[in-house]
Amino acid sequence: MLRDRILRDDMFRDTISKIKKVILIVVLIISVFLYVCRPFFHGFFMRCYTNPAFLLAFVALGAGIMIRLFSDRFKWTIVVGAIFFVALLVGSMFVAEGKRVEIYKDISSNIVEIDTFPESTSIRLMPYQIARNNMTNNLTLEQFRLGKLDFVVLDGEMWWNAALIPDGTWIYYRMKPYGAMFINACETETEIIKIKQDLEVAEGIGISDNIYWRLYKDIDYWSDYSDPFYIPYDNNTKIMTVVSKIDYKLDSWTFVPLRKPVFGGVVLIDGEGNMKYVSPEKIDEEPILHGQQVFPEAIARLYGESFAYKRGVWNAWIAHKDQTELNDVPGEGNFMPYLIMVQDENGEPIPMWFMALEPYGTTYGLKKVLLVDAIDGTVYSWSKGENEQSVGAVKSIEHAKSSDTFRNVNWADFRLIEPIPIFKEGTMYWKLTMTRYTQTGITNIVLIEASNPENVIVFKDGAEFQQFLTEGATDTVEMSMDQLLHEIDVLLQKIKDLPSDAKSPILVELEEKLERLLSLLEES
Repeated sequence: MLRDRILRDDMFRDTISKIKKVILIVVLIISVFLYVCRPFFHGFFMRCYTNPAFLLAFVALGAGIMIRLFSDRFKWTIVVGAIFFVALLVGSMFVAEGKRVEIYKDISSNIVEIDTFPESTSIRLMPYQIARNNMTNNLTLEQFRLGKLDFVVLDGEMWWNAALIPDGTWIYYRMKPYGAMFINACETETEIIKIKQDLEVAEGIGISDNIYWRLYKDIDYWSDYSDPFYIPYDNNTKIMTVVSKIDYKLDSWTFVPLRKPVFGGVVLIDGEGNMKYVSPEKIDEEPILHGQQVFPEAIARLYGESFAYKRGVWNAWIAHKDQTELNDVPGEGNFMPYLIMVQDENGEPIPMWFMALEPYGTTYGLKKVLLVDAIDGTVYSWSKGENEQSVGAVKSIEHAKSSDTFRNVNWADFRLIEPIPIFKEGTMYWKLTMTRYTQTGITNIVLIEASNPENVIVFKDGAEFQQFLTEGATDTVEMSMDQLLHEIDVLLQKIKDLPSDAKSPILVELEEKLERLLSLLEES
């Protein structure tokens, strides 16, 4: 009997030994596979890297499964592991919120408070969707389509740009992008530049020549990267691809480790696929990057979101005292922050990320404006006075639609889209674009004064709008005032022509107020 028991123990040990060898081989194969194909799993590993609680959740579950497989003593190990898995997974969500708390702590001491707005320049007139539709309509290459649209600054003006990437599953693996397409965002008329150049490393192609595959393998796996944009050079014969790099800095929130995103520099990629990393300190030394929006949009948005957490997570989730939030306009495909151009102290155009912060809840007034320097990440903050009125981006569209200017417009055929801020002589306006539902052209340009939303100004084209920016009120605005004076005078005369016994007390009072209003308007 003892012999049989020893024999069974030997067989059990042999079985365990074989299982361990198989597991070791499987682990080695999986490890080699994960290393070779690591760009495929970048999203998952970065989630674990930036949020350690998320990684610990899977470690707890895996440990529970392994212990249960190799031991009969701990029957509840899987259950305990599952409980830890859920707890840590939920905890990782709290850590994600804590990241915003720590980001606000980082930037709060360096925020530059401003009481006047910088002057706008090179204002973007062509909204995202109209630009995309116009570029698509002018594309005659049957094997290519537009990639993601982004901005590039050319001679102080913003241009929409996108790569022309292969369109189709087979050619996704076989062909290179055709080049890139550019459309002037500061004009209402379509001005397009198309540059042909094979891009050896680019977006929208597979597999090993994909831009992100190469960035993860050749530059830094433990970083994230922005969407690429394209800079033409050598007299518009060549294209330089630019990608901003997002690194992560180890920190903690209430003794829980986390990693916060920081600007990690820029990667330049030429048409032959050669990559060059440029650190944040060396960006000024690269002439091709002069005046470009290299500071990542994703980090700028996190800055805006972090203001909701300046009093901590409890206040952001429960109390909501003195809380702001970043409200995107519903139905818009283009989210804040918006890229705008303003003048620096020397009158030179510089790119800025703009965000409008509104009070928490269902109110849509403008409470704070954030401007993030799109070159170095400096944060500027303007706060509304306690007794001042100012409307936000969401309500600017409603104010425009309800104005007398558009009382005869059938909004089933037209849309007001993309409220963009404009700063003129210290006053902030919301610029809206009126377009048909097809969104292929600009019908009118509309300005709404943020602090006086009843002041709605309509321009028929870009030339008239530019005249307003340089000279003040256009002829169209002055004619509208003359028309208003005329209509008040006609109405006043009709009341005066009524017999005295036919005038009610209300009409008498209205007559007096119209006379006073007419006098004030004529004096102004």
